[in-house]
Amino acid sequence: MSHPVAFADEAVGPKIRRHVGDLLRLAWPVMLSRAGILVMAFADIAMLGRYGGGEVGVSNLALAIFIPVIVMCIGMASGMVPVVSQAYGAGNRQECGRAWRRGLSWGCFISLIGIAVVWRSETLLSFFGQTPEMAQRGGDVAVALAPGVLAQTVFAVCAFYLESIRRPMFALTVMIFANVINVALNWVLIFGHLGLPEMGAVGAALASTAARFGAAGLMLWYIFSMPGGIASGVRGPWETFWGPGGWRAGYLMRKLGSSAAISNGFETIGFAAMSLMAGTLGIAALDAYSISHNLLSTAFMIGLGLAVATGVRVGQATGAGDPREAAFAGWTGLLVAFLLMGSLGVLVILFRNEISAIYTNDTDLIARASALFLFSALVFVPDSLQVVMGQAIRALGDAWVAVAAYAASFVVLMIPLGWYLVHEQGWDERGLALSVAISCALATVLLCWRFRVLTRVQR
Repeated sequence: MSHPVAFADEAVGPKIRRHVGDLLRLAWPVMLSRAGILVMAFADIAMLGRYGGGEVGVSNLALAIFIPVIVMCIGMASGMVPVVSQAYGAGNRQECGRAWRRGLSWGCFISLIGIAVVWRSETLLSFFGQTPEMAQRGGDVAVALAPGVLAQTVFAVCAFYLESIRRPMFALTVMIFANVINVALNWVLIFGHLGLPEMGAVGAALASTAARFGAAGLMLWYIFSMPGGIASGVRGPWETFWGPGGWRAGYLMRKLGSSAAISNGFETIGFAAMSLMAGTLGIAALDAYSISHNLLSTAFMIGLGLAVATGVRVGQATGAGDPREAAFAGWTGLLVAFLLMGSLGVLVILFRNEISAIYTNDTDLIARASALFLFSALVFVPDSLQVVMGQAIRALGDAWVAVAAYAASFVVLMIPLGWYLVHEQGWDERGLALSVAISCALATVLLCWRFRVLTRVQR
């Protein structure tokens, strides 16, 4: 059987080292920037865990609506990554900036739809089986989060552009700034310092929204003030509402972005269903699952950073007309994700009690979350591998096969399996974590098969 990658004249060992080194140089600031998005949620949960009153669970209910919406919006805009990367690889710098402006217009438009959805979270939570009290409390938090959909999407569009032209450091710097601001505002708004009333989970949501808008503003200022703005395409006539070139010029971006959004939407719907099922098991189960879900989501951002870096490298090699390099870049990203996330999963298992204690000082909740971490750690590797392969496939210009793989894994399999383990087999929240691990493994297998097929065709 032939290997899926046809090696060039370069020896295999040096080629692997070159690819891994280039991937990590691009990936580490992207990883930390993406992780910073979830660190913000971690700070909210950790500080709410010390505020008490079930505020962690209420916050997680709001996030069960907010996160799928924000992932969908960012996914819709993420089609600009392969477009900008391929233009950069082909040496067309002006098209990079023009594509960013089209992405910005598109991102703002879809964000308005996302805000409207999050605004109706109380109705959605009631529909998904939450009690009137929990739906109302979760809805109040979601209303405070809703405007952040716009800010987070604008931040993501700007970060995608900078990462695709291999300048990811500023996004990381801004995310660090945003997290510092969020913690400071949490201290004021959650606990009622400086003469303000105690607002609990609603205060944490308002703090996050303010921090997101600050981060988006800084990103816009940086890109518009970059030297050579006209030559790079970031400044110049806007031409139409949809940016330079109009609606038709953004077709490929929207096609690949729609594929990513629908794929991510299936995934996040599956994860949100797990959170909602945890809510039916009681407040203790919901709090434990919320802590585990936040840890998993934070780790996923590391995998997502590797995925973005892999997609950029695959796209640039494709734009440069080198399909062999594109294939090797994809498999290298998969290998690095396996080693890195596997190591992280082992660390979580070894230090699960200490990690749980970071989130809360409730001894019963620490014990319950620690037990759940044994299962959640199994998700780290397959969850990261599937997102790396999904991004690599889209970087090759393939849009819709990944959608079918995500639908099969996260809707057809995950939701019924989670329900079966909990309601038929009597599992607690650990059954939900096990269903997530199995579903991510299926997605990884399907996406690896598709990437292998595509790279064989392109050779």
